[in-house]
Amino acid sequence: MQANSGDEQVTVTFGTAVFDAVEYDPRWDLLYLRCSEAPIADDWDVTDAGDALAFRDRQLISVDVANAGLRLAKTDGITITLEDGTVLRSPDVHLALRATAA
Repeated sequence: MQANSGDEQVTVTFGTAVFDAVEYDPRWDLLYLRCSEAPIADDWDVTDAGDALAFRDRQLISVDVANAGLRLAKTDGITITLEDGTVLRSPDVHLALRATAA
């Protein structure tokens, strides 16, 4: 399901990464975030929270957020911790879930 609110495209940011291809699957509570113009990934990682991350030239280009709705219900946001310890927080990830509920 595409996370659009009317004709408005929802974008989600984590750190400096901006994801403009946003989909939420409520059945599995998975939020898929992609950079629509990103090249093919050359590295991957999985966080302790079960999020799947894809990188190209060390830049985050894709995130599959596990248990997105559950995590947002428990806290005011979602954080992702990279392998090097960098913590990324998204101030707008809730918009993706709200758009799919409309």
